[in-house]
Amino acid sequence: MTVNLVAPGTMYGDRLNQLDLRFGKVLRTGQLRTVVSVDVYNALNANPVLTENAAYRDTSLSGWRIPTSILPARFVKFGVQVDF
Repeated sequence: MTVNLVAPGTMYGDRLNQLDLRFGKVLRTGQLRTVVSVDVYNALNANPVLTENAAYRDTSLSGWRIPTSILPARFVKFGVQVDF
C-alpha cells in the first residue's frame, strides 16, 4: 500500500543557480585565425541537490529525501581553435 506523506507538487528543493563564464581572445596572423578560450563552469561553486530519494523506507540504509546527485563542483576548461 502506498501512502502519500506529503501532497504531490507541494514540496520543492533548492533553486538551481549556476554561473558559467567564458573568456576568449581571437588572434589573427595572415590567413590563420586562432581562438584561445578559458571556460569556468559553476563559477560560484553552488551545490544544490539535483535528485533525491522520494520514497520512505523503514531501514537504516536509505531514508526519505536523501540526495542521490548534486551539482558538480567548479571546474575549468582550456580550449584552442585554429582556422586556416
